[in-house]
Parts: sequence; C-alpha cells; structure tokens
Amino acid sequence: MPHSAPVVIREPESGWWDAYGEPLEPLATESDEAAVTVAVVGEAETGWNTDAVVCRLAELAVNDELLVVYGSGSRHRPGPGHHAVMSALRWRLPRHHVIAVHVRHQDAGLRPEAAAALERLLEDGSLPVVVTSAAAMHDITAEVSSYLRADRVVRASCTITGADLYQVWRRQPVLSVN
Repeated sequence: MPHSAPVVIREPESGWWDAYGEPLEPLATESDEAAVTVAVVGEAETGWNTDAVVCRLAELAVNDELLVVYGSGSRHRPGPGHHAVMSALRWRLPRHHVIAVHVRHQDAGLRPEAAAALERLLEDGSLPVVVTSAAAMHDITAEVSSYLRADRVVRASCTITGADLYQVWRRQPVLSVN
C-alpha cells in the first residue's frame, strides 16, 4: 500500500515579506529545545556577500534544525549561486550533511513525496538546501514551513557590514486548556 503524505494547509503568509522588523540576535532561541527554522535566501544576497550570509545560517544550524530555501534567478546569471552557499555551509558545519534538493514549483504545489523527503532529511540530522526559482521561492517556503510545522521562517538580507537574518513568521504556541 503506497504511503500518502498528509494534506498540508499553508500557514497564512500574507505580510511575511513586507517588513523587515528587527534582525535576529545570534543564536536566538526561546527555549532549550531545537526549533525547526526555514531560512529564505535569494541569489541577490549571496551574490553580494556569500560568506556573511552563510555565517549567519551556520549560527542558526548550531541550535536549530535548519532548512534553507534558495531562490535562484537564472542559470545564466553570473555569481556564485547555490553551489557556493552549499560549499561554505559544508566548510562551516563539517558535522552536518548539507544536501541540495531541487524543487520546481508547479501549479499543484510541492509534491507530497518531495515534502516527505525533506522531513526525513531533517529527521536524519541533514541540512537540506531547497533550490528553486526566485519567482517560486516564497510559495515553496510557505509550503515547506507548513508541511514541516516549522517554528519560524527567517530571511537573509545583506547589510553594509555583513548580513542579518530577519524573522518573518513565528508559530504561535498552542495554549492548553485545563
């Protein structure tokens, strides 16, 4: 009997991308438990300062289960691209298995078998880097974070002095009623 993935309901993401807010503090977590964090990185950020962006991602990966969604603009665009990000993550996080997962966005959304594979990679302690088009980056991020029940979504932004990560969404704790 084939395994079927559960139906995924996307979290409300309107407004996720509108405002930056305050940058995350390094290694900012609110508990001792590892959070599932989805980090969104566009090709524009890594083309400008790959090392600074990767440094911030590596800080998160020390405490969190991290999945990176990398939005690539074009194969013909000059710049380091996702290969440079993956190489730098492997160098900074030698105990992590950094694995590229290429996802093409289709009208039907993220395929259930792709979502299940990402979940297995995180459970195995890997750091998946989902490579998709820049146009599909936000949709893929919303689908992945919803499917994985991520605790938060952050995005990278380069600054004059390096790079910052900004929280664009955080799962609200469920209040228990006694």
